[in-house]
Amino acid sequence: MEPMEIRIVMPFDPAFHDPGSVAATERCCSQHGKDYCDQPPVASVHYPPNGRVSACARALRGIIDDALKKFPQQQ
Repeated sequence: MEPMEIRIVMPFDPAFHDPGSVAATERCCSQHGKDYCDQPPVASVHYPPNGRVSACARALRGIIDDALKKFPQQQ
């Protein structure tokens, strides 16, 4: 499996996102979508293949859990 870099910026930074994006303009959780999540973003995340997303606490945990499953720690 190819390496994947996940960048997490905390606290949430609208400037990290494309200027016209939902994450930058509406300051909502773009990982879940504004229609499905009413929690504020706590982090900005570059998460391939999703690109740059804003993440509420639940979304951030999900992103980290997903990455840990894809790339188990080596002993």
